[in-house]
Amino acid sequence: MLAEFLSIRSIISSVLSFGMKTNYLINVRVGVSLFLGMTALLVVFVAAAAFETKGTTSLREVIAGCVAGALYPAFCQFWVAPRGSRGFWAKVPTMAASITPLLLMVAFVNGISPIARLLWLTSVCLGSVVGAMIAQRVTATPQVGTPMADSSNRGRSCRRNLLAGFILLVAVALLIPIGVIPSVLADTAHGFNARPTAGVLGITVVVFDLLAVAILASALWRPRERDPSSKGTLGTTAFLALWLGLTYGALGIAFLVFGLGGPGLRIASIVLLLCAVCGLITAALMTVTSVIVDRARLSVLQP
Repeated sequence: MLAEFLSIRSIISSVLSFGMKTNYLINVRVGVSLFLGMTALLVVFVAAAAFETKGTTSLREVIAGCVAGALYPAFCQFWVAPRGSRGFWAKVPTMAASITPLLLMVAFVNGISPIARLLWLTSVCLGSVVGAMIAQRVTATPQVGTPMADSSNRGRSCRRNLLAGFILLVAVALLIPIGVIPSVLADTAHGFNARPTAGVLGITVVVFDLLAVAILASALWRPRERDPSSKGTLGTTAFLALWLGLTYGALGIAFLVFGLGGPGLRIASIVLLLCAVCGLITAALMTVTSVIVDRARLSVLQP
């Protein structure tokens, strides 16, 4: 009798522990998704502002906001939505959290045309749904009989991707202080704020680039028996690299296409675009690695 009671108590405690852990993970995903939704709001505004026409809302401005509002939330939801074949409703809390900031903007911010509000909100909703569905699709457990990559080969592939991302980010950390910031500070074009721009570039190197480099270095040089490809490592590095790519790409296009600054910034703009490509490639490598890792883990959890 006592043994049965202890067995039942053990089962109940296990169920409660699992439920608390599940609720905690859901809350973390929702919190991260809400934060990424606020960054998505910033991305949409910056993309639209690049094509802004004074006095009116131009078609190019609306299209730029829609494209950014679809692609960036799709990338965000790919990372934060529950992986595997859990169904659509399991992904609704994270999608709702990512859409909330833009929904509040549409409801309370003035100065934006109703058509632009509707199109931006629609693009963000569609992007979030597509990103969540892609996450479910690419990380679905392979069918029985499908050949799986050897675990050692999979580990080597993940480490190669991490090393490639590490090298690219180190290159960015060297190129910006050497090839961009001195040119920006030396530019004397009328109306160009050289020092604040150089300060922004310096902050991105310290906050985003070197932080991502440190995370990858910690993952690469930890003991072999420990998994270097954790979700936190890959996700944090992917978003830091993506923000680097977007920031440097926007500045490079502003220098090269829109004539911000003087002629001396032409080379600096090309270096910025090269750094943007390095950041985007790193984000893509982390994303591919996460798919490899998630497929392997799901195949173990769902034999």
